[in-house]
Amino acid sequence: MYHLLFVILLAFSFFEFFGKNDKIIERCLFILMLLFVTFRYGQGSDYFNYIYLFDVSANSFENALQNKDFSILTQEISFTALSYIWLKILHFSPESLNALFSFVSFVLVWLFINKYSLKPITSLLFFYCVFYLIYPFSAIRQSISISIFIYYLIPLLQNRSYLKFYLLSLLLFTIHYSSIILFVIPVVNLIKNYKTSQVYIVSVIALTIGLLLHQFLFSFFTAIEVIAGKISYYTENVGLDITSLLLRIIIFVPILFTHKIFEKDSTRELFLKIYILGFMIYLVFMTSPLISSRINVYMRYLEIILLVDFLVYFFFKKWNRILSYSFIIAIMTILYIKNINSFIDQGPYYSDVNLVNYPYVSIFNKHTIIETRSIPSYYQQYVLYD
Repeated sequence: MYHLLFVILLAFSFFEFFGKNDKIIERCLFILMLLFVTFRYGQGSDYFNYIYLFDVSANSFENALQNKDFSILTQEISFTALSYIWLKILHFSPESLNALFSFVSFVLVWLFINKYSLKPITSLLFFYCVFYLIYPFSAIRQSISISIFIYYLIPLLQNRSYLKFYLLSLLLFTIHYSSIILFVIPVVNLIKNYKTSQVYIVSVIALTIGLLLHQFLFSFFTAIEVIAGKISYYTENVGLDITSLLLRIIIFVPILFTHKIFEKDSTRELFLKIYILGFMIYLVFMTSPLISSRINVYMRYLEIILLVDFLVYFFFKKWNRILSYSFIIAIMTILYIKNINSFIDQGPYYSDVNLVNYPYVSIFNKHTIIETRSIPSYYQQYVLYD
């Protein structure tokens, strides 16, 4: 099913890119992807962890209310409150809350794509290959925070509505602590003019800092009590992933070329400045894959718009368009395969499951999940088939 969806998106993206946009097909593909992510079961490395987390958070919030002591809460307060309301007051299942997070986050991504992308189906394909199977599927709290940022907060940033921007950022911080990076992003509005050569120089500086001073940076953040535990966990495995770095650079350099075509103070220019900031942050924290991905992804989502802009604006001759499109699709395919292989390892799935037969399990056949992957014993009580 995963590969079939990839082929469908690729086929319609090709027709869209070399033909014309079709609103009906766009909407049909969006609905297909929405149903795919909403009705999944046991898919993604964090699925059962979230089922467990919803239950634990709801109980913690209930205890905090009874004891009138919210200091006992260990998870973000808005997230625990929502878990309590959904499970304890409305008496809905944790699976349905998981589906709700995925549903809302992907709808917001689609609204963002529909509003800004020159080629919406191609943007959906890019999103599917890079982000879809990680965030709406698995990292669902962060997914909804990112989606709210790109759809609601970026326009506030464009209009310099800083009070609303920071209030919403604070709300998102109480859903997922990674949203702390949003408080830094308005710095892009202070940058009026820059050259691509300056971006390259700063990139080299950021890379040097990331390689030589990463331990100092991690120690600094562990001093912040509210996120110290997260930082300690994220820095347990530190190392440089050369493949990921090269893939990021290969995508970043073409996108940087769009600097030449965007009007000053336009929304597109703001997208690019945010994206560049995200790349710098990635370089600084790249020795910790978890930290760099968690905080950089807010800005990296803009890739699905900017990469399409690069392909549309810079290639007019037929063969140049074919070659450039094929090159980007090749990168997207590599990232898609890399994601699938990671999910198989993280599942963990049984040895007979591989890239070719990686299964999709929905709520309609969820009993088959135990046939494909190992589920830790402490999550077994949350595996329900009724």
